[in-house]
Amino acid sequence: MSDDTSSSLRLVVAPIAEPLTLAQAKTFLRIEHNADDEPISRAIAAARVAAEQYMRSALLVQTWEYTVARPKSSKLCLPFGPAQTVASITLTAEDGTTSTMNAANYRLSVDGFAVLFKQVVSIEKMTVRYAAGIANMTADIPTTIIQGMLHHITVILENRGGDMPLPMQAMDCYAPFRRIAL
Repeated sequence: MSDDTSSSLRLVVAPIAEPLTLAQAKTFLRIEHNADDEPISRAIAAARVAAEQYMRSALLVQTWEYTVARPKSSKLCLPFGPAQTVASITLTAEDGTTSTMNAANYRLSVDGFAVLFKQVVSIEKMTVRYAAGIANMTADIPTTIIQGMLHHITVILENRGGDMPLPMQAMDCYAPFRRIAL
């Protein structure tokens, strides 16, 4: 098929809500008018994405598709998680034919960052579609993460003219939840 040995990660279904509401952000920011609702809403989404990227973890449930060329292992590490469920694993042979792996042949690791197979999988391409997230509802997201997002939203709104790095206060809040990849 190809000599491509790369992998790709693609968001299929975004979370249905943000981890905090516009009202919560406005309360933290001490804003009582509606004139800034649009930029605050965008800042909430941007802060969530930045938090997820920094921690390498989805906050609320969202569906991802991870494709790997030529896997040859009994374990596939997921670059973003933690996976709660695997919806499907599609195998693509060298001739381009596809099949779906039987769920009895794999399971998720305890931490949700790997798919473990009963035997070594050697195929041209594998695509894993999975639901990832540390929480199912906004109320289940740790308060420390919400606090980090609020700090980041403040910085985003104070510096509307440019791209700002993740503030130290936010990184400190996210640090206990950050997944380190070596």
